[in-house]
Amino acid sequence: MSATGDVLNQVVPALVRLARRPGATLLLLASVSVGAFAALGLAYGLTSASGAAWVPLVLAGVLSAPVATLAVRRHRLQVQTEGLDAREIISGNRGVVVRQDDPARDALDEELETFSAAMAESTLRTARFLPRVEAAQRTARLMAGGTVQAPYLKDDIRITLVALLATLAAVPLGSLGAIITAILMLSR
Repeated sequence: MSATGDVLNQVVPALVRLARRPGATLLLLASVSVGAFAALGLAYGLTSASGAAWVPLVLAGVLSAPVATLAVRRHRLQVQTEGLDAREIISGNRGVVVRQDDPARDALDEELETFSAAMAESTLRTARFLPRVEAAQRTARLMAGGTVQAPYLKDDIRITLVALLATLAAVPLGSLGAIITAILMLSR
């Protein structure tokens, strides 16, 4: 693995730990608002004779999909980054005289080769959905030495990103849906 991959495997677990509490808070808020919307939607559907009364429950189900997806992705990320930053990195002497068979020179050449391959990889944008994010993930995967060295790069980050944005939207939408459903129930 390259030195860049080592740095990546130290930085990502630290970022995951940093985002642990805000991520849990977001999931809790989204679960409560969507859960309240679903409960009120179920109650409204059961107490009403109209088939349209089930629409709030269906909408709550739609809102719950990204929340559940983000919860699963977040859990997998936590598990995959668990022991990565515990690895010890041994750095070499900085005052090395460069010779033809110098291991430090070989490591530098390997690092430059990996960096060049990663830069070439980042220019390819084959995906139709968020192509820059997909290219950045492929580049990071290459720099880190593949998914064996960086298991947190296995999952498609585009899905996680969309689930995060939809979960952020689910908090106010679920709350608004719960309020509207409660008003509909009280107005009968």
